[in-house]
Amino acid sequence: MILTADRLSLVPWRGDEWRDLLPLATDPEHMRYISCGQPWSVEHVQEFVNRQVAHYAKYEFCSWRLLLGEHKTFAGFCRLQPLAGTDEIEIGWWLARGYWGQRLATEAARAAMQDGFARCGLARIIAIAMPANQTSIGVMKKLSMRFEREYVHKGFPTVLYAISREEYSAASLE
Repeated sequence: MILTADRLSLVPWRGDEWRDLLPLATDPEHMRYISCGQPWSVEHVQEFVNRQVAHYAKYEFCSWRLLLGEHKTFAGFCRLQPLAGTDEIEIGWWLARGYWGQRLATEAARAAMQDGFARCGLARIIAIAMPANQTSIGVMKKLSMRFEREYVHKGFPTVLYAISREEYSAASLE
């Protein structure tokens, strides 16, 4: 299964593509808003990618690899996945630093959200971010997600935004 957006292809991970993620996951600037803000080890990156392969097999959605343009350059990922410790499905995104500010996160998230509601039949999608991560919060707002509450995730304070299938459909018609 491949999803498409204007400039991107969203494709499931295979286990051997973990090296694509390594530059993002080991970049301290990129990781500053991710969990404890520490770069990941090679083993953590491999485990993450293997978990995405398993998620796709189980749910038919995952952290989609974002491939840019005709050369299919790896630009990051956009995920739909269960949020640990909840019954919620979370959308999130990571972009390689060279692609920041190009609206690719919004483009990818729209494609993943559309797929989640239409093909996967999700009733609701949430997103979380640390309050200081105003860029991700801006993407959430562009996706017509609404602030719902403050939320502690894995010991870190975050804000939680949400959108229902009905809200998404209404926003898409505007």
